[in-house]
Amino acid sequence: MLIFRRKEWRNMLSVMFIKSEIKELKPFQKLSIPEACEITETVETQYQRTRKKAHADFFILDEEDHEVYAGTLSIGSGLARHVVDHIKKKLGSLKMDDIQEARKRSFLEQLEKEVPDHLKTTDGSSSLGEETEDHVQTNQIPVLSTRNRRLIYGGGILSLLILSATCFSTVATSQDRAETIQDLQKQVKLEQKITGTYERALLGDSEGALKQLSSIDEQSLTNEQKNVYMSLLIDQKKYEKAVQLQGNHPEAVESLILKKGDVSTLKEFQQTFPSPNGAFDLAYHEQRWEDMMSQSGVEMTDKRYEMMAYGYLKLDKVKEAKEAAEHIQNQDLNQKIETYEKTKKEVEETKKQVEEENKKDKKDENKIKSLTDQQKKQEEVLKNI
Repeated sequence: MLIFRRKEWRNMLSVMFIKSEIKELKPFQKLSIPEACEITETVETQYQRTRKKAHADFFILDEEDHEVYAGTLSIGSGLARHVVDHIKKKLGSLKMDDIQEARKRSFLEQLEKEVPDHLKTTDGSSSLGEETEDHVQTNQIPVLSTRNRRLIYGGGILSLLILSATCFSTVATSQDRAETIQDLQKQVKLEQKITGTYERALLGDSEGALKQLSSIDEQSLTNEQKNVYMSLLIDQKKYEKAVQLQGNHPEAVESLILKKGDVSTLKEFQQTFPSPNGAFDLAYHEQRWEDMMSQSGVEMTDKRYEMMAYGYLKLDKVKEAKEAAEHIQNQDLNQKIETYEKTKKEVEETKKQVEEENKKDKKDENKIKSLTDQQKKQEEVLKNI
């Protein structure tokens, strides 16, 4: 399923396989488009030669690592030469309105640009075999409005729509599960109901979506669906229900609010469900560094160690910042600490030169002014780290 966003496609598309029966396609490893084409073409050729077949689920990610396309590649089937060829044939069978069609063309053009020259294909028509295999998935894909994208919580709702739309195809082609047709029909009806609910949310009807979600048995919702439901509840400030949905674990809700970076909501939630985690996170966002460091009983995560290290830098405590950074592997954070330490030394050296110049009997006012200006610039760099 393709998700179109209101922006130009850039040379930052990538492929991530999330489920694969093929050792060459490692799950959750992000590949560039050229790399993915080379690998899938090689594997496709090998599997055709040995008459083997396998499936691999994948995402196309944009520059912000949001899922813009989700599909299942049939390796060894001869339906597509490589992953981009698969997408071209799949999208060729989708009927869209003029705006969506333009975005689809833009998306495909960007993909095609990144395909190595020796792997480019000119046949964009759909394969009958592929349409037959995936006809349920294709027919059930909704073309969604792009209005009110503020409701896309980190891509959660649209990611969920992908999962819902592909659910029947995944179950129907699985060799491990022997479900009856009746069970499958029930599952598809439920997924259609859930998909329709999130479509309403995308169109701005959060209240309607919440009302419909409340009528669905929570046991039928996946973890991803619960997270999106919880996001809608948070957006409507229904914190008690969100906590209840997470098994009465406020920290799970607070964690989602933190990811969204919504400080006002975080403050409201902390007032209703106070916790050391919330106090720490709120102090960080409000830049109350001393208060943040004074919190006890905080559940430390990689993100919070990063926040702690940054807080120590703001308190001019380089040693403590380094100690916090040792708990995680974060090259950007280490570089920031290194830059801070280097710039601080430069400030001290410049300050010392200014003091020495001022002590001289014959002061060089131009040099003093130059050094003072240099010191101010260095201090500004230090402040903005």
